[in-house]
Amino acid sequence: MHPTTNPVLLAATAPRNPADTVSRQEVAGLLEHTYRWLRAASAVVPAVAQTAPALTVAAQLYAAGQYPAARRQLSGVIAMVHQARQAYPALPPL
Repeated sequence: MHPTTNPVLLAATAPRNPADTVSRQEVAGLLEHTYRWLRAASAVVPAVAQTAPALTVAAQLYAAGQYPAARRQLSGVIAMVHQARQAYPALPPL
């Protein structure tokens, strides 16, 4: 039997809660988008790199499977980004 059609393997690897899948995917997308923005924005305004440690914490929470905590941490990072955009209008939109 092919591994992707093995019902035992599928059950073992399937997310336990469909809401976790949405949350995990949402957080992964936000992390990736915010990271790319930070890289681009740091080239324009190096001071923006000060948000990197907070973004790293969000990535660590995500890696630990703590998706709601990672999303909350990302909310704080995004708030910092919005403040930076007000202070530095040359920054690209998030």
